[in-house]
Amino acid sequence: MERNLPPLNAIKAFEAAARHLNLTHAAEELGVTPGAISKQVIALEDYIGTKLFERAPSGLVLTDEGRSVRETVTPAFRVLDQTFTRFSRRPPRSNVFRISTVSSFAAQILVSRLGDFDDALPGTQLEILTSNRVIDLSSEEVDLSIRFGRGGWDGVVSRPLVDGILVPVCSPTALADQAPGSIFDRFSYLSEHSRRLQVFSNNEWTNWTSQTGIDVEQFPCTMIVEDFLVAVTAILYGQAFGLIPEILVRDHLREGRLVRFAPDNITHDQTYHIAHAANAEQRPIVRDVITWLEAQVL
Repeated sequence: MERNLPPLNAIKAFEAAARHLNLTHAAEELGVTPGAISKQVIALEDYIGTKLFERAPSGLVLTDEGRSVRETVTPAFRVLDQTFTRFSRRPPRSNVFRISTVSSFAAQILVSRLGDFDDALPGTQLEILTSNRVIDLSSEEVDLSIRFGRGGWDGVVSRPLVDGILVPVCSPTALADQAPGSIFDRFSYLSEHSRRLQVFSNNEWTNWTSQTGIDVEQFPCTMIVEDFLVAVTAILYGQAFGLIPEILVRDHLREGRLVRFAPDNITHDQTYHIAHAANAEQRPIVRDVITWLEAQVL
């Protein structure tokens, strides 16, 4: 179907000039001369048969027709920008796969399994980008994200990677002098001799009282940290006890670096999720990495 459009370069020049209201600034943005911008704008005016700018002492001023065209063109360029910036600027056949995730998941899960990743996906170079902010998957060069939270983020497809399960853990030395007793006895002992920590904003102790009958308000929280990586590190060093996502402490429990101070896990409404752009799974490598991740957390 034939499209009745003016030259796209003319539209692009107009959009930049309308945004800056200055030919020099528009030219600098597009890497051309002000004269080239002026010629393209004139060509567009000739094509549609109306003036788009007036010159004023303060610079360019849009005419009524110019404002009307700008109101149509600007959103169109915004859509184009969002469409194309989400594609990686890496070569199409690049073997680099970028995962964005929080530091706790990167440190406790991904780093220790790099060898397994190389065996499962030979020829693929994994890059791990850590950040606590929510990465904009539509505009940043990231293939996949592992996020911690409740899910349902706007603009992405997400699903839980693991269930929201927290494990009550401490170091073996933290309970070394405590005689066997009830959960309340152990919790009281730990609260007196160590630090009960909470990961800021997650409020992971919410369900503790309802599931154990122990009112945490009797035992003030004496350590607040930013993320679960700091929490796990503090507990490993015997400086604190806490409720930690099961996936982060699974290896530590199995190898004896951590122990439970209560027998039952605690449910939590936040967990680690796989998140990606809507069409990401059309790429075989994305499907392969997701399959690999899901196998690691079984």
